[in-house]
Amino acid sequence: MKDKEAKNMLDEMQDRKLLKIEEFGFWLVFWVLFAVVLLQTVMGTTLKELAGELAALAAASVYIAFSSLKNGLWTRKYTPTLKTNLLASAVASLIFGGFNAVRAFVILKKPVEPGDAVQMAVLCVGVFILCFALTEAFRLIYKKRRRKLNDIEEEKER
Repeated sequence: MKDKEAKNMLDEMQDRKLLKIEEFGFWLVFWVLFAVVLLQTVMGTTLKELAGELAALAAASVYIAFSSLKNGLWTRKYTPTLKTNLLASAVASLIFGGFNAVRAFVILKKPVEPGDAVQMAVLCVGVFILCFALTEAFRLIYKKRRRKLNDIEEEKER
């Protein structure tokens, strides 16, 4: 078997720089795609018309989430805690609710009715519960994986 490192024509500094460029490129495409989906949704685009963009966004999201969990990684800045997950879920829920309210009442000029407000509140609570359940499940998987990786690292040191 040939060594994979032998094919790399870059020195360590160049390799690290290229990884940074690729990382920035990925996140640039991810957030631009996210913004495009939001903008198209505001403009009244149907779910059927958004299928391609949503599939690409979902694929990138699933890849990043599961690759990070597999390698026992979370983020550079935040630790996975109950408080962080509650806050992130609340922010996602409020953004979702605000976005839908603007779309319904400002863009589509739908009349404001009490039933609509209740329906939006229920949707916001649903988004909060879904986000919180996902982040908590990911937190538990992360902690389990991190413990396993730490045990492996300790055994190698012995």
